[in-house]
Amino acid sequence: MEIQPIIVAVFAAYFAALIGIAIVGARRMREMSDYVLAGRKMSTFTSALSASSSSSSGWTMLVFPALAFSEGTVHLWTAVSIAAGAWFSWTILGKRLRRYTIAEESLTLPDFFEKRFADRTGTLRTVSAVLTMLFIMFYVNSGLIAGAKLLETIFGLEHNPSVLITLAAVVSYTFIGGFMAVSRTDVFQSLVMLVSFIILPLTLIAATAQPFTGVGDSPGFMNPLTDAADDPITWVFLLSTVGWGLGALGSQRVLQRFMAIESEAKITSSRNIGIVWVILIFSFGFLLGVVARPALTQMGLMDELIGETGMLDPELVYFVVSDAFFIPVFTGLLLTGVIAAIMSTADSQLLLGSAIATDDVPLIRRLARRLELTHVLGASGRVWLGRALLLAIGSAAGASAIIAPDSVSNLVAYAWGGMGAAFGPVTILALYWRRFNFWGALASIVAGAGTVTVWQVTSGGPWGVFDMAIATAPGFVAAGLAGAAATLLTSQPSTAITEQFDRVKTDTPAA
Repeated sequence: MEIQPIIVAVFAAYFAALIGIAIVGARRMREMSDYVLAGRKMSTFTSALSASSSSSSGWTMLVFPALAFSEGTVHLWTAVSIAAGAWFSWTILGKRLRRYTIAEESLTLPDFFEKRFADRTGTLRTVSAVLTMLFIMFYVNSGLIAGAKLLETIFGLEHNPSVLITLAAVVSYTFIGGFMAVSRTDVFQSLVMLVSFIILPLTLIAATAQPFTGVGDSPGFMNPLTDAADDPITWVFLLSTVGWGLGALGSQRVLQRFMAIESEAKITSSRNIGIVWVILIFSFGFLLGVVARPALTQMGLMDELIGETGMLDPELVYFVVSDAFFIPVFTGLLLTGVIAAIMSTADSQLLLGSAIATDDVPLIRRLARRLELTHVLGASGRVWLGRALLLAIGSAAGASAIIAPDSVSNLVAYAWGGMGAAFGPVTILALYWRRFNFWGALASIVAGAGTVTVWQVTSGGPWGVFDMAIATAPGFVAAGLAGAAATLLTSQPSTAITEQFDRVKTDTPAA
């Protein structure tokens, strides 16, 4: 793709807007609760779109349309699963998690687990923090690689400088503004993503004589009950598809938004707004993938999808369509949709990682407490430590993206699936099961993360069960069973723990 000065100008204006939002948000950031949860004062609209867009990433803009492009309408079920998972996450966890974390004065999920089960050993908090950091590294890695792919395609840059540029862009405004700035930039970016995804497929439909025709070598392309080769979908495919939705129940960057909303009464409204956005973004992303194949085939543009390896790269669909059908200024605007998706996830992950490292990693946590009362340039020393750790985590993810790059699809599948299986079941059980105890929580977290990891490094198996795209579902089942078994085989929680559970369940909702 030829470099156009107008595209560079659009990108520059976009980044300037993000920095401006961050600077405004930084004015309200004084203490760690402001840096991590915006003082629990997020509005309905901000929490809704921030939660939704932060759960979307470069995978949403590049990989999901590529799946529909390659395999056809069968990936309608992936979109349905993701929307259902987002709805259940808000409905099942939103109110109770906010109320419980306020009662326990918890800023992070590992902090909540420690206080929920009165764990004086620090085991739950440490294990949760380490696993969270692991999955965050994979997710940030995926965002940096997606950003590098964008810069390589648009500007012809090499992989390594592209990774560093993407990292610098994300870290800059996240470092300045903290949680509120990240959330507000997510709102801005969610609207950019949605507008881009609406424009592209509608343009293809208008410009193509037969936009919904099948493609000759893919007889099952337009049938959602078969794959592209016209073979019926299997239970392994369905189980994998369900995993995309289950991941939302353990995604800590989404759960943070539930904890940060200013009123429990606003959670239902936030959920409804967020779900509408999710349905729209994945519906139009699905539509883009489906109509792009006939459109590019009929217009003789399929060769534009040949990547650097000399093979067809479906993840270039968004770029090719943006360049082929629009004048440069609109191409630049549409390409900011990809940047928005990448950054709305990477910034949330980096901020979450710095919060977890500051509050939940034992040695760093002790240092953070000592810095609590020290203030520099209007913010506490604890906040500055969080900012320093954000730089460290970003640098580590950048080094990983340079040294051992992987596909965006693989990285997101492991990070989303691992986080969902490790923390979804334990969070649900902690909020709803009075008898649930420390041993059950620990077993659930370890079993969920371990199962997804085994699936990630294994292939084949009966019916190809280890080849599923994402292993959240088997990890979720393993985590739930392990948590229940360990709880029933060990002693009941103390009276103080059950009394606190009862109080949170019956008390008047926190304002």
